[in-house]
Amino acid sequence: MAAGSLVVEHAARSPSAPTAGLLLLMRFFRLTPLLPLFAAASFGTAMTPEKAQGGLRIGSFTAYSENDNYLWDTDQFYTNGFKLTFLSANLASFDVQGVPSPIRRLGSLVPPGHGYKLGFSIGQNIYTPADISSPFYQPHDRPYSAWLYAGLAFHVVNDTGDIARLDVYEVDLGIVGPSALGRQFQNGFHQIIEIPGAQGWDHQIHDEPGLNLVYERRYRFSTPAARRGWGADLIPHTGLSLGNIFTYANAGAEARAGWRLPADFGSNLIRPSGDSNADATPPPFAAFAFAAFDGRAVARDVTLDGNSFRDSPSIGKKNFVADAYIGFGLTLGDWQLRYAEAFRTREFDGQTSAQIFGSISATYQY
Repeated sequence: MAAGSLVVEHAARSPSAPTAGLLLLMRFFRLTPLLPLFAAASFGTAMTPEKAQGGLRIGSFTAYSENDNYLWDTDQFYTNGFKLTFLSANLASFDVQGVPSPIRRLGSLVPPGHGYKLGFSIGQNIYTPADISSPFYQPHDRPYSAWLYAGLAFHVVNDTGDIARLDVYEVDLGIVGPSALGRQFQNGFHQIIEIPGAQGWDHQIHDEPGLNLVYERRYRFSTPAARRGWGADLIPHTGLSLGNIFTYANAGAEARAGWRLPADFGSNLIRPSGDSNADATPPPFAAFAFAAFDGRAVARDVTLDGNSFRDSPSIGKKNFVADAYIGFGLTLGDWQLRYAEAFRTREFDGQTSAQIFGSISATYQY
């Protein structure tokens, strides 16, 4: 995709961007009818300060946008991603009588002194071959595919000692194939900016519902003055994803340095369990630089392996893939903005080059 957007984009076969957005939401919520209801119950019940002693409160909202054309003139492979994420406030700090009983039961399992949050996200990733001008099937390049999903996450935080720790448990539900609306989003945006659309979407992988179970643990090691002045953090992580969409084990770390570092767990690309950039008490101003990597041992990637139970376009994948990225972040009052340039190693057999793409996130903290 030649450019990314944080808003729902124009659909190729519809007259307006709102129409595309409604189509996306209707398609997605028809597949996962319980998630929007749960999200509404979770995040819509306590938005004002006078209700802070009962029910759930939104702690932060983050919008992510990733695209391979922010600084580089490419339109291939992982070409666009967007994600919207809500994280609740620390539920251990409130009277939870207004919280739905399933969440109260989860909270009762959290060790004393730990905080916990609930997260909800919705997003889409789009993948194409290198040559999007050809209408023919390209068996030696990446298949066309898109992954449209919603995620529900439970965060457990221990930030009381010298070493902070975060455990993330996440369930992602969604769909790959034509119903994931990759063609409509990519070609709709190309139509808006008046460039040719991708011609090979007739050869994308088929519809398949997806389920992924994800766990990740992170630590944060900090210099003494990291929250009050100049300082540095080291944030290692390990994780596991199981499902018919992505199955892998991953590990990595982030190093960051700057003025009044946020009390969160790092700057992440769009990926499961990657939402942690929310600080309960953000400073009025903070500035920092970061460098990070994430390596994955991949057993399954449906966007390369193709459909699970029927023949579809596919290509041999690399079993070891890594991302390395550098960037900077700013905190301005309740807002936090981050930008990173990411380098991703080759993901499939015959891929002629690694990939570079940009990643933007904007967080508002309530």
